[in-house]
Amino acid sequence: MEGVLDRTYKDEEVKKYSILYVDDEEVNLRIFQRAFKRHYNVFTAESGAEAIKILESSSIDLIMTDQRMPGMTGVELLIKIVPQYPNIARMIMTGFSDEDEIIRVDKEVGLDRFLVKPWNQEDLKEEFDKALELRNPTDKKEEVKPAVQVEKKPDLDQEKKAKQELKKEIIKSVEARKNMMSTVNMDQVIEFNVSLRESLLPRQEELRLYLEDAFILYEHNRVNHNGYWFGEVSDKVIITSFNTNSGVIHALTLNTFICATLIELMYKDKIYDPKEILSSLSTRIQNRFFGKKYDENICSVDIALLVYDKQDESLLFGGANHSLYSFNKKGEFKTLPGNIAPLIPGVEPDIDVLQFDTFEVSELYFISNNVIDDSTKKSDSNSALLSTQLLLEELHKFPMIMQAKLLREYKYKSLLGVRF
Repeated sequence: MEGVLDRTYKDEEVKKYSILYVDDEEVNLRIFQRAFKRHYNVFTAESGAEAIKILESSSIDLIMTDQRMPGMTGVELLIKIVPQYPNIARMIMTGFSDEDEIIRVDKEVGLDRFLVKPWNQEDLKEEFDKALELRNPTDKKEEVKPAVQVEKKPDLDQEKKAKQELKKEIIKSVEARKNMMSTVNMDQVIEFNVSLRESLLPRQEELRLYLEDAFILYEHNRVNHNGYWFGEVSDKVIITSFNTNSGVIHALTLNTFICATLIELMYKDKIYDPKEILSSLSTRIQNRFFGKKYDENICSVDIALLVYDKQDESLLFGGANHSLYSFNKKGEFKTLPGNIAPLIPGVEPDIDVLQFDTFEVSELYFISNNVIDDSTKKSDSNSALLSTQLLLEELHKFPMIMQAKLLREYKYKSLLGVRF
């Protein structure tokens, strides 16, 4: 019994290799740690920069990195570190078909394995062991030397064969992913995003609970990059109109995120200042979608935001490349200008907040620039605006519901009108 109590647990696998896993999703790192900590010395990093720090302070035998990460992709990380750590085994994992990027990293620094999410623990361990054995042939148990020494040449054929198999696997995996995407049908993906966006859009009946005489024009289809949102808390009504300058799927995703963020900012954070709301929105879009990187061509946002305080009947307006159009009690038309620059994720918005009250306006219209241009079919923005102004001057005396019908006939879309 004493021997049993004093014994060391030799059955536990000796951890002679250290593995670093890089992924920006913390939950993936925790799962990986639990799965492989018995077999290897496991290190994890949430970013490329953090991975580089670990490599500088610890001896790592194998690195596996996710491809899609903010700040530094898996490909960029491997290209950066391999010249300094040429003997490290390297693997890249992705849930997407980054064919060009995968081929690029294989050409520049070489890959030991290209893996597609989701991973299986047993299969992944087998891949790790293969790569580590190939990179560390001297770690094999020493064989009894024969009496006559025979010089052994490096098994270059085995290494070459492994490389050829890897390239075949890359091509096979990429093609399989492409076929899967075509089978799934991108239309289904888009329709799902459309339904998600629609679920967060409040309806005209709700708007009339806050403002009795109001209307919404909105084309519920996949190609509409415009959006809107409104809500009320503590007698403060927030109305927002926006347009995202991006491709269809980016626009659908971003529009959904904007609606969800506005809900949180208003109902949870109790923020009612237009500039503060737009500033928070800019930061959250940046953090959620881009990390340190940003491409203005992907998702700049034109947005107008109005806060109506029912208690004192005051109005606060802030806009980024999105103005409001109004009529006063005398029927005089006036443009309430938003700032010229659009909302750029991660950049503090330069917003001038306009303050006025309901005694100064009788009707307000939220119409983004792209809607004006599309509806009038004019390349000259000044002519397009004049055409819209003339139309509104003809219609603004009618009840809002009648205005909506007539504006729809003139092919206007994504337009909100309110009467105080």
